[in-house]
Amino acid sequence: MGSKTNALFNNFLTSGLKLADTETLRKTKVLNMFELVFVIVAPLLGLFYFQIGAFLLFYICVIAGLTGLGVMLVLRLTKNLTLSSNFAIFFLWALFVIIRWNSGGMSPEGLILLSWVWNGVLVLLAIFLTGYMWGTVWACLVFLESGLSVTLFRTGHHFVNLIPPEISPVYSLGFYLTGLLAILLFAFLFEKERAEASIREQEKSRMLVDSRRYMENILERLPVPTFVLDNSHRVVEWNRACHELTGIAPQDILGKPVWEGFSLDEEGSMADKLLDNPDVLYEKYSESIISMTDSGSFSVEAMLPKLKGGVQASIKAAPILDEDGNVKGAIQIIENFHEGDAEPKAGSDHVSPSIDNSWYPAFRVDAKGRIAAWNKACERSFGYPESKVLGKSALSLVSKEYRPNFRDTILRVLKGESFKGLEWKYGTGKGKPVYMVVRARPAPAPSGEIEECVIINTDITALKLRLKNAGRRAIESEEKLKKLTESYNLLTKNIASIIRKKKKED
Repeated sequence: MGSKTNALFNNFLTSGLKLADTETLRKTKVLNMFELVFVIVAPLLGLFYFQIGAFLLFYICVIAGLTGLGVMLVLRLTKNLTLSSNFAIFFLWALFVIIRWNSGGMSPEGLILLSWVWNGVLVLLAIFLTGYMWGTVWACLVFLESGLSVTLFRTGHHFVNLIPPEISPVYSLGFYLTGLLAILLFAFLFEKERAEASIREQEKSRMLVDSRRYMENILERLPVPTFVLDNSHRVVEWNRACHELTGIAPQDILGKPVWEGFSLDEEGSMADKLLDNPDVLYEKYSESIISMTDSGSFSVEAMLPKLKGGVQASIKAAPILDEDGNVKGAIQIIENFHEGDAEPKAGSDHVSPSIDNSWYPAFRVDAKGRIAAWNKACERSFGYPESKVLGKSALSLVSKEYRPNFRDTILRVLKGESFKGLEWKYGTGKGKPVYMVVRARPAPAPSGEIEECVIINTDITALKLRLKNAGRRAIESEEKLKKLTESYNLLTKNIASIIRKKKKED
């Protein structure tokens, strides 16, 4: 029961906010607690005015207490702290103005001026809840009101005083002391906020240092060559695997361009290209792309011509973004080296039958159309483990509308032909469609006879779905244009008919 009550009270104080930041939640709680106290105190103050016969102030205090409930309701409905805070401050300021201008405001006795200390409370409340900009606005309004009061006082204006003379000094002193207590409370609130902000900054700095140290430790211990470039194409991280592969120590490469052995061509490494123009990567290496994501990361199989006389490798690169989505650098990983395994020469269709280490989703199909090999990348892409697909018909993987083309392709590959750029649709273990760009090549046996074919896939599902959505939107737009054109033509005919009829009548 107690925990449920606490949860309800906490929900009341936070106005149902769950995803707001800590500072917003804290200020929301302060505003709701202030309004709760105001709703209770305002009617009690009204009773005091009722006892001394100041009925106008009694009604004003009761109405002000009701406005406090309205502010809490607005905050819960809109979740807008600035709007609700300004409403609360306005009603508080209006209450103070009416009370001051009906309880002496300016008086030759002078002691009544002590009640003006509440203007300081109002400005501090505005600064705490809404920030310095709105705090300045409310401070200006308070100064204008004060200036108006002084001007009226100097011109002999008589300020109404509903407070009996015998209790006026005690009343004014009470207002003054409670105002000082409120100012002291805000001083504690500001100091607490400053201390908490300092602690948060220290914690954030410590976490950033720990996080950076942790990431550097991970990069250093990665068993594959990994380096990081900043947006000026300078090396800022160079791990141990890079050192062992190239013989270049981190202190000799940090702050300099990446080692030429990791360059794809004269334009630099894949990370350099990603920083300069990612579109070039897609255009130039479209047939070698293993995967690509909306975040801008690429994975390709490409030659590193200046590394150990030419090395075929799987290269991954991804941009490093800041909180605003701006590119601050790029990271590159190089793995699966095959020294001397250059790209196939023009006109050569030979592909090694081993697909186990390939990053492409690749499988082999025998002469009977059954799956003879299934690599790890296929397990990730299609969702089927090797044990469930070996010996099964490869045709069952392909969607029905693509099966005739699949069957014809397999038969022609087994006769020695090769294909690339085919587009097939598969089904995954979860029943979702997967679109692939396919390369199909013969896999000769040691005897030279072609007994199997290799199917190498590149996932384009995300791209395909985006194109379908774009096509659907284009069709919808075309239909809307057609309807608008028909409506326009009909309107034109009607106008022409009306004009002809008018001419006949004339």
